[in-house]
Amino acid sequence: MHPFSWVTHSYRYYALAVFFIAVATLAWKLSSQGKPLTTATAPNGILSYEFSWSRSGAQTILDSWEGLAPVAREQLIWDYPFLVLYPLLLSLACGMLADSLGNARAVVGAFVSWGVLLTGPLDAIENYALLKMVESGASEGMAKVAGWCAGIKFVLVFSALGYIVVAGITRPSTRG
Repeated sequence: MHPFSWVTHSYRYYALAVFFIAVATLAWKLSSQGKPLTTATAPNGILSYEFSWSRSGAQTILDSWEGLAPVAREQLIWDYPFLVLYPLLLSLACGMLADSLGNARAVVGAFVSWGVLLTGPLDAIENYALLKMVESGASEGMAKVAGWCAGIKFVLVFSALGYIVVAGITRPSTRG
């Protein structure tokens, strides 16, 4: 049983399409809006900030973003709707693949489908820590919280993506 077991199969495809369009739209918005945050000190923009790991690392990035605090704040605020939608997309995709006929990894898919939903709260905590540092200055504790939450979040996201790729490639053909 995965989180979307209660949704009829035909509606799952509609939900998958809606989630995909919403996630793709927000990903494009975040990518274009966050471009000014890419600096020599933060070559990966907000991602570099997520993994700054220390007060000094976070402060160095914040210093490189001089005058860009509103951009960083907006980036993190726009990430809140994104962090609701991408876990739902990944969870639904894993659940749908787990339900595929003949899937030998259905239990793994159901487990990953539930697990990837934890990325939303982890991302929200991470965003809170990053916003707190944008507002109040870098802090060792907040940098660590952001880094750990981001690390666990990405392990869960890549686990879901890995399952989607493996289950999608190895899924038995339904054609006769």
